[in-house]
Amino acid sequence: MDMSTNLFCYRCGEQGHIARDCEQTEDACYNCHRSGHISRDCKEPKKEREQCCYNCGKAGHVARDCDHANEQKCYSCGGFGHIQKLCDKVKCYRCGEIGHVAVQCSKATEVNCYNCGKTGHLARECTIEASA
Repeated sequence: MDMSTNLFCYRCGEQGHIARDCEQTEDACYNCHRSGHISRDCKEPKKEREQCCYNCGKAGHVARDCDHANEQKCYSCGGFGHIQKLCDKVKCYRCGEIGHVAVQCSKATEVNCYNCGKTGHLARECTIEASA
């Protein structure tokens, strides 16, 4: 089962993603889904909305009744049963590889240049001109 079909975005009110991954930069009205106001100030007639869980993002129940309430939740992928440092989808910002975080990176002793992205030197030692 594709977990993205069960996710609900509290920013735009659409299903299939969560607010962290939403392309909409402004919060939208939960009633009409347009930005610029919140639902209590909406001029449209109030629509019946199915309850959505703040824990798992699925419709039909609230967080206190969630089956996942006692499970660990990963902040990288949104999945249950593991935490971020054990996630196989997490990306290391040090080496760019998927499957571990920077603290666990085997390349921790290597220095990376933030200017050119290559290893072996720091940005202050880089011979390539920085781009703005």
